[in-house]
Amino acid sequence: MTFQQRLILLVTGLVLLAVVVVTTTMAFTTRAALTERIEAEARLTAGLLARGAAQAGDLPREVDAMLSERLLSEATLTAHLVALAETAKLPPKAINDRLKQIAESGGPDEMWITDNRGRAYLHNVPGPDPVFGQDAKGGPRHGAYSGLLNRSPASLASEPAMESGRLMKFAGVAGVDKPRIVQVGADMRRLGDLLRKSGAEGAIDGLIATRAVEAAWLLDRDGRVLARGAVLANGAGGPLSDADTAAAKAAATAGDVTVRVSGDGLLALAPIRYAAANAGANAAAAGLPAVAAVRVPYSEPGAMLGRQLKIGGLVGVFVLALGVYLSIRFARDQMAPVERLSEAVKAVEAGRFNPLSLNEAADRDDEFGRLSRVFRRMAMEATAREETLDAQLVMRGAELETKSEKLAAAEQLIEEEQRAARDVQANLLPRQLPVGRDSQFFGTLVPGHAVSGDFYDVVELDERHSLLVAAGVSGGGVPAAFLMLMVRAAIRETARPGVGPAAILTGANERLCGESPFNGFATAFVAIYDRMAGTLVHAAAGHRGACRITAEGGVEFLSAAGGPALGIRRGAPYTEATVVLNQDETLFLCTDGVLQSVDGQREPFGEDRLAAALAHSRGMSARDRAEFVLRSVQAHAAEGAVAGDLVCLAVRRLLPVTEAVEAV
Repeated sequence: MTFQQRLILLVTGLVLLAVVVVTTTMAFTTRAALTERIEAEARLTAGLLARGAAQAGDLPREVDAMLSERLLSEATLTAHLVALAETAKLPPKAINDRLKQIAESGGPDEMWITDNRGRAYLHNVPGPDPVFGQDAKGGPRHGAYSGLLNRSPASLASEPAMESGRLMKFAGVAGVDKPRIVQVGADMRRLGDLLRKSGAEGAIDGLIATRAVEAAWLLDRDGRVLARGAVLANGAGGPLSDADTAAAKAAATAGDVTVRVSGDGLLALAPIRYAAANAGANAAAAGLPAVAAVRVPYSEPGAMLGRQLKIGGLVGVFVLALGVYLSIRFARDQMAPVERLSEAVKAVEAGRFNPLSLNEAADRDDEFGRLSRVFRRMAMEATAREETLDAQLVMRGAELETKSEKLAAAEQLIEEEQRAARDVQANLLPRQLPVGRDSQFFGTLVPGHAVSGDFYDVVELDERHSLLVAAGVSGGGVPAAFLMLMVRAAIRETARPGVGPAAILTGANERLCGESPFNGFATAFVAIYDRMAGTLVHAAAGHRGACRITAEGGVEFLSAAGGPALGIRRGAPYTEATVVLNQDETLFLCTDGVLQSVDGQREPFGEDRLAAALAHSRGMSARDRAEFVLRSVQAHAAEGAVAGDLVCLAVRRLLPVTEAVEAV
């Protein structure tokens, strides 16, 4: 076999081997990665279903305990109210009328107060006076409450039961001024409907609606199916096999999620852990779910492997044909002058060298032509050039390695600074916002690619006043995080009951001008919100993006009152203004990251688009409105063009102002 033939076979074989190895490696790597992702998603989904089922089992008990506490408190208050009313010598009719008013204004649905013989002579429900006693079969209450007459026990809460077509729960206490029974009751119909919707079947329906799984089951410790759901179009809603049922029984006592192949799918089994101490031990006896099972499609890895191998085969055939053709052309073109030189060497050895025999090779404008013209000199120059190139390569490699190390160290330092800044920023956000029936609070921060130091804060000053803050600092990284920490600390130190927003900004500005080691500044919007009266006293320090949204969708910007940004000028004056949040009106706060995010034409989101988004979100809750604005900003911004962190804080007024004031 000639050298030319060996060269063609070598090049062709290496090309084909490279294609086969790369294709096979990529195919199996892709299949393994896809299988791992499917297993991880299956474990996560099964775990989520298990936690949802556990919460659905624990929720009724916790709700019943909370409602029992509330009813006992209301019964105690009713006992004191009746005692005071009788001390004031009010007639029974007047007391009954007052009990009806309490029930109609949001108090207990039913109230029954007896004398020392158990006759309910005071009640808000029309009808005859029932007698509470051991033999009161026709009365509206159980005989167990008769023990309250002699304070044995002093209080009692019964389990929910159907009465007159309603699901009622009752609680009672002994009289505070004389032996009597004071009993109150609440209609649990709406609460029962809510518990049914949030139960195990609701969790399965929500999971199936995502189309992320083919089927889902909840089983007890004996493998009996308590609830299930499936995507009917996939035909995956059949019963579990015997092997799958046995695996589910074993998973009920396991400590972690298990995954196994089941037919054409992947079955994930997660044990359900209940929060109540006795719920898990008695799960089988109580008929509670003990195992959550989900089945996800598992045909994608095999199909992906087949597609990859087919594509690799087609590419291999094409590359092989092209390689053979190019190898033949290359070998013929490059071997012609080599053959001439070989013949010349033989001629020199034989003493028959003819210089004219190298004319064809010497006429080539490449290495072979130069080799033919100056054979010996070329060899010496090539050796010297190779040594010089090796030395230069070593030097350049050392320089490149040094620069790479410096660059890696700088990148690591930047990453550490960004991570530290994000930790500081995350720890400054309030962990829990105020809750109540008068207002809705919701705040969120979507971190940007670089930390910009934006934050929000909600501080409860007293029982009815809350401090609302939205602020952003200049710069980024660790300096911005520390400046943000100083701004938050300065505002919190100054904020206390009776101190207005203008005074808070003045104190924060003085501290920032006198103590900040950085040359940065901060913008802030500070407001004192009276949750009872609905009044909002506010002031801004160079901050934009504060709006009041009316119930009809009108948007009013609140950035007029205030002064310059914090940390710019010592002794700067700040003013404040007052607005009233009526029912269904919302206060919306954001930082410059929302307003300055630009699209592909470098046009910022701006206040006009913000006002349009807020007006379009009419009737939404505080959370939905803030998330709608964030989605609008992200849809407007081009790839990577979000201007730092996106901070939103929304407060929605739920009650009318008059109702809140009367509730005080």
